Amino acid sequence: MQLDPKDESYYDEVLNVVSAEPNFATRLLIMANSVISGSQTPVETLDAAFARIGSTGAASLVTSLSVTRVFVPRDDWEKSLWRHAIQVAIAARELARKANDPEVDPSVAYTCGLLHDIGRFVMLQEGPEALRQIDEGGWETPGALVELEKSICGLTHSELGASACERWKLPATICTVIREHHDEPALEPMGSVQKIRAVVTSADLAMFPSALPGSPSLEDASLATLLDIAKNGLPPFLSMSVPELRNLLKVVFRDSTAMTGSLGLC
Repeated sequence: MQLDPKDESYYDEVLNVVSAEPNFATRLLIMANSVISGSQTPVETLDAAFARIGSTGAASLVTSLSVTRVFVPRDDWEKSLWRHAIQVAIAARELARKANDPEVDPSVAYTCGLLHDIGRFVMLQEGPEALRQIDEGGWETPGALVELEKSICGLTHSELGASACERWKLPATICTVIREHHDEPALEPMGSVQKIRAVVTSADLAMFPSALPGSPSLEDASLATLLDIAKNGLPPFLSMSVPELRNLLKVVFRDSTAMTGSLGLC
């Protein structure tokens, strides 16, 4: 998380991180050799895997794998939390790329998207029964989820997640985005943190149907509904046509399928 994707040494630094950890290296090679990577030529070295996936993709995999080690998913219900987090992370990264704004770093957007619901994972670890009670509460909108959390736990997953990340001394941008991702949109002009938050909020809204209890994958969500949510929830500095939004959903499904497969979350 501390590495700067714009730094000339980023590629080598990410490669060093992966090379020092056998599990990271294995997962990277699995992803590089997956059907979704689009090549029939076997990849046998980390250098070749990096060339195929790219340092940013490798860093995303390492970040995701690191967090799954902290909050280990056991059953399919718990895995569904992770699938939603990964979908939001990828959607946030793709929206950030479309924004083409120097203040909206796709790598930062990915990390914030991955961790946006980390408060729900803390709830899962510390109070699994309370989280199951929340998820069985019949909510269908982000606002209803937040209100149900307040009534059952006394605080929201956004508040809990931000507090946890502050205690873990994660970067301030990540903590702010987690705390505010369900808040009302910030008024213009927006700074870099507000823009990242707006991108993550839009990604979360677009992927929200897959977060609903009983919806294990993006495939189960209505494409028309997702397009409507994404289109209406886009921040003012980001403009996308319906075909572009449709293509974004295809990219999210493709990349999230690869990521969840690499992380053993299928």
